[in-house]
Amino acid sequence: MSGMRKHLGYFRQAMVDMNRFMPFLLWGKLLTSIAEGVLQVWQPVLTAEIFQLAAELDGGNIIIFKRKNIYLCICIAFPAVCTMLLRAVGLYGEGRKEGTYGWNMYGYARRLRLEALEEAKVLDGFRKADAAYSRHLAASRMFSYLLMDVESALVCVSTFFVVGSFSLWLLPGAVLGVLPHLLIDVLNEKRRSGTYREQSGKRRRLRYLWQLFCTKEPVKEMRTMGFAGFLKEKWVGANVEVVREMEELELKAIRLSAAGVMLKNLSYVANVAIALLLMVRGGLAVGQFAACLTAFGLLQDNLSMLSEYVARFLQSWHHVEEYYDFFRAETEKEGEEDYRPFQREVELRGVHYRYPGGDRDALDGVDLTIRKGEHVVIVGVNGSGKTTLSKVLTGAYEVCSGGVYYDGRDIAGIRKSGLYRDVSLVPQDFVHYHFSLRENICISDFTRREDEERIRGVVQAVGIQELVQGLGGLDAQLGREFGGSELSGGEWQKVAIARGLFRDSGLILLDEPTSALDPLVEYEILTGFLKLIQGKTSVIISHRVGICRHADKVVVMKAGKVVECGGHEELVRAGGEYARIWGEQAKWY
Repeated sequence: MSGMRKHLGYFRQAMVDMNRFMPFLLWGKLLTSIAEGVLQVWQPVLTAEIFQLAAELDGGNIIIFKRKNIYLCICIAFPAVCTMLLRAVGLYGEGRKEGTYGWNMYGYARRLRLEALEEAKVLDGFRKADAAYSRHLAASRMFSYLLMDVESALVCVSTFFVVGSFSLWLLPGAVLGVLPHLLIDVLNEKRRSGTYREQSGKRRRLRYLWQLFCTKEPVKEMRTMGFAGFLKEKWVGANVEVVREMEELELKAIRLSAAGVMLKNLSYVANVAIALLLMVRGGLAVGQFAACLTAFGLLQDNLSMLSEYVARFLQSWHHVEEYYDFFRAETEKEGEEDYRPFQREVELRGVHYRYPGGDRDALDGVDLTIRKGEHVVIVGVNGSGKTTLSKVLTGAYEVCSGGVYYDGRDIAGIRKSGLYRDVSLVPQDFVHYHFSLRENICISDFTRREDEERIRGVVQAVGIQELVQGLGGLDAQLGREFGGSELSGGEWQKVAIARGLFRDSGLILLDEPTSALDPLVEYEILTGFLKLIQGKTSVIISHRVGICRHADKVVVMKAGKVVECGGHEELVRAGGEYARIWGEQAKWY
């Protein structure tokens, strides 16, 4: 029952989206399908009447004879005209689909829990939903095939009655031409959709492997390191497995379809033979026999279309399910309280966090207080929980137990949209936006993109004045892919830091912000950064401890726990984990 309710809910939502997407397409298809169905059923009746009138043609019925011929021409021409009009409307709709289906999907994706984007199930769902609307136009095609199914079914049923009115002996063959072929097509489509869904993970892996051959960084590495052959073997192996499964499926489908077509054609031949026998014995008039032939042809065509459209409807319906299934993924929980910028402190109390599917806590009972205006540096070896802590601190990840409090207010009850507006983040895996340099910097607060004074201040703080001059100004295009200039890894990182600094926020987080820079440049940028944000609260996550001398507080993490917290000199004298890291890194300089 719950499955039925889900299907009905999806169907209702698809109709709502269709009506918002292109209402004239929705109602136009409905009306034309009704008209086409009526005209197709009327066609064999008109044919019989025309033959009957032709045998008794005189001056009294010539006008009726001409009128019925005109009606017959309309019956034949109307579907072709409708097909052309609806095809034109469909092409128009192709350009409008983003406004409804695409924006709904990507608007929802923006609200997904960040943890969910690391789950294979959610990623598979995203890929299938994207294909459903972008390649398959799922809802509009589903509705089109549904109307075609209804139209073909009505024509078949009505034709049964027309044929039965001539002779009941013609009905068994008509029924035998319908059911086996229809059931075979439904079975084949069910198998196809099941196999395609089972292959979702394999197809996503294929796409990932193919992108490795088409992306600049992996191509450079594979050529330099000489493992292109290994990647090719992995791609070929995965591709062969997918293709082999589909080949086996299609071979079975072809064999079943051939049997269905043979039975349908035998039924057609049998019906023609019965009708001919009835005419020879006087059971059918010549006009009725001609009408029977028209009805048989109409029935055969519509039976074929019914089977085809039922299969296509099911295929489109599976895509509709995949599209709307995506909207069942868990979204970020939005609190009910408005966010107010904290004035005293941000506090973590007994915070535990474990990634979905993980076997241990990434954060294990973390207690930490960050006061307003403090500059905090978090250090620790790789895997100690530094990055996870930053995501929990900003509310991007929901804690499993414990809590994060802004001036004593639990972050779980605060509206995330307001909180995020007061947070600026430079992530470890920052993005290379192939936009202009100005857009790369100002994208974090695009309403202030014309604030030249602030842009100059940020450019100076991160030391990219020479880069700006060398490129020819802030409006220079970045990235060779679109005809711009390519930057080095360190230059891209400086641009990412500038982006984080440009945003006017109360809490600034930098996660390994200078990993691609040498220590001297790192020291220069981070000291300039601290001067620029006087009065603001900052958290710098780093595996290098050079900047710790200038921090108000150093937090040392190990195995998901805060093991030390204090000033640089204090922690060095303590001789603990921080002193060990400091001593190890000092050997390199």
